[in-house]
Amino acid sequence: MPLSYRLEDYARYRQRVGDATYLDLTRRTDPARIPQVWDHLREVVDAHGPPWVLQLWTKDAAGVLRRGEADLRHLRDAGATITLQLTVTGLAGTAWEPLVPPDGLRHAGPLTDLIGGPDHVTWRYDPIIPTVHDADRYRRLAAEAAGLGIRRGVINFVAPPGRYRRVDRRIAPLLPGWAEGTLDGVQRYDAAWQQGVARELVALAGEVGISLACCAESAPLAGLVPGLRRAACGDYAWFAALSGRNPPSAKGRGSRSGCGCAPYFDLGNYGSWSRCHRCAYCYAG
Repeated sequence: MPLSYRLEDYARYRQRVGDATYLDLTRRTDPARIPQVWDHLREVVDAHGPPWVLQLWTKDAAGVLRRGEADLRHLRDAGATITLQLTVTGLAGTAWEPLVPPDGLRHAGPLTDLIGGPDHVTWRYDPIIPTVHDADRYRRLAAEAAGLGIRRGVINFVAPPGRYRRVDRRIAPLLPGWAEGTLDGVQRYDAAWQQGVARELVALAGEVGISLACCAESAPLAGLVPGLRRAACGDYAWFAALSGRNPPSAKGRGSRSGCGCAPYFDLGNYGSWSRCHRCAYCYAG
C-alpha cells in the first residue's frame, strides 16, 4: 500500500477487493486533529460511492464528531457500516500524550451512538509502556469501557528500542535506560514480563466482560496467554456481522508483521506528528 493517500489509487484497490471496500480514517494520523483526511473521505465517496466499511481511529471521539458528524451521518444513512478503534490509555495530558484530551471514554458516547452503538467499538490500550503501565489504571479504564457497553479490547506493547529512531529520541528522556533495554530492572525483551502483563490484563478485562486481543508485534502472545486472541483490527468477521453482508474476502498483507487486518485503503498521510497529539511513542510521524 502507498504511504500517502492518492485518490487514483482507490480504483486499483477497489478492483482488487470488489465489494469488500474498507476505508481507514486513519491509522496514519488522528482525524480529530487533521482536517485534510475528511477531504480525502469526501473525494473517495464522491468518486466511488460509500464503502462497505469505514473504520475510525482516534484518541478523541468528541473531536471526531465535531469535525465529521455530517459526513458520518451521510455514510451511515447511505448504508456504510462504521466502526471505531478508540485508544484510551489514561495518559492523556502527560508527556506521553501531551495534546490528547482527558476522559476519552467518558466523551465517547455521542459518537458511539451515531455509528451504531458499542458493538461497533473496540477499546485500545495501546501501547503498554514498561514502568509506565499501571494495573489499577487499566482496571478503572476497563470498567469505564464496559459501562459504555464495549466488549472488544485490544492491547499492544510499545515498539522496542531500535525499531523507530525518531521514537527512540522522544522516549529516551522519559525513560532513562531505554536505549539499553533495561528500565528499573524491567527487561524490554523479557517475554516473561510481557506474558505476565498480558495475563493480568486478560483477567481484569474478563472481570467486566471485555474480550481481549493482542495486536501486530504482540500477536505471538495470543498463543502463550490463555484467553488472549490474536487481533485483527480490520476484522472481516466483525464487519460482516455488523453489516449483515458477506462480500468475498480479498487476500492481502497487513500493515505490519502480525497484522491480521482485511485489505484496507487508508485515507491519511504519514508526517503529521507535529500537528497531531504529539504522542512520544508515535511511529507514524
